[in-house]
Amino acid sequence: MDNIIKEVQAPETPTFETLPKYVGEILNRVNRIESKLNIEVQEPQQEELFSEFIPKSEVRGKFASSSTLWNWEKMGKLNSYGIGGKRFYKRSELESLMQPIKNRGGAQ
Repeated sequence: MDNIIKEVQAPETPTFETLPKYVGEILNRVNRIESKLNIEVQEPQQEELFSEFIPKSEVRGKFASSSTLWNWEKMGKLNSYGIGGKRFYKRSELESLMQPIKNRGGAQ
């Protein structure tokens, strides 16, 4: 960022005619600094640490019932992970439980 911020020597007595030139230069530099800061700030947000884990509250009812989830855990088909007294499932493990449905005749 050091290369963006440079000292600019203003004229001894700015005039009304030279003011737009300096304001434009200031705005350009502020925009470049702002865009550089936005890039630096957004990078860590893109990779969330727990994006692979889904809370049971989001899975229950949308993917399977509580009893089905419990049965899958008991049978070893699904692992649960606890953090702070809450139960989570890995997205990849849930996806591996999904199977295609075989079409048994009827309208397609």
